[in-house]
Amino acid sequence: MQVTQIGIFLVVSLCCTLSVYPNDISYTYWDIGVALSDRDSEHLSDDQNIYGDIDFSQTLYQKSLPESQIGVHAWVEVTQSRNLSNDTAYTLTLLQSAAGVGVHYSTDLFSTYFRLGTGGSSAKFKTTQQSSSNPVVTGGGGDIFAPPISIFSKDRPRSQTTHTNQEDGVVGKIGVRWHLFENYQIGAAVQWSDIDSIGTQYSTYIQKNFKNSPVNARTTFSPFGGGYMSVKTEATITEHTNSIGLSLVYSF
Repeated sequence: MQVTQIGIFLVVSLCCTLSVYPNDISYTYWDIGVALSDRDSEHLSDDQNIYGDIDFSQTLYQKSLPESQIGVHAWVEVTQSRNLSNDTAYTLTLLQSAAGVGVHYSTDLFSTYFRLGTGGSSAKFKTTQQSSSNPVVTGGGGDIFAPPISIFSKDRPRSQTTHTNQEDGVVGKIGVRWHLFENYQIGAAVQWSDIDSIGTQYSTYIQKNFKNSPVNARTTFSPFGGGYMSVKTEATITEHTNSIGLSLVYSF
């Protein structure tokens, strides 16, 4: 996807050319958004789809060092698709999740982190009352998006049935984050996994903070310690997917 590649190029260029301003980068936040993703699989017809995403991080321990900080945080990521199938015989949704622990190191100029955890992908097939609009497709194979053969059987049950293809494995991620000007933050990361449907991901983002704006959420979310809202645009390239998304971030 050319748009995704151009977006990543622009953000990386900003990392190399613009000044960096010192500021605290929080590892306690909620990140909720949507992304337009183009997924590559021979078993998917409706490849471009909207995904919902939730990314949560909570600092568990942090220690101040001379001119730097080091800490430990827990993290959880969940992604849910809409219907990925345009075959009338079934609907298909994809749920991906991961959770684990990370360590982070911050100075006045930047912050870097390493995360390790476990995750999984769950492709859920649900039959409809209609017959297949694409009878050439056959089930089976190692692809998580390969529908079960029973979906295309003439003798399949009249009532709706559900079948799930599941993958589980290890997920790791390393990234770096910078501040640009007073209220802008950028970052880049590499995530790898032995889960085939996740694979290796390269991502970059730019984030606008509203610390000194009426948009901030200090009053609304004061029970959580008084944080601030941000808007983030992120581009991701993987072995199977290109995506670009927009999210709201609440840091505290």
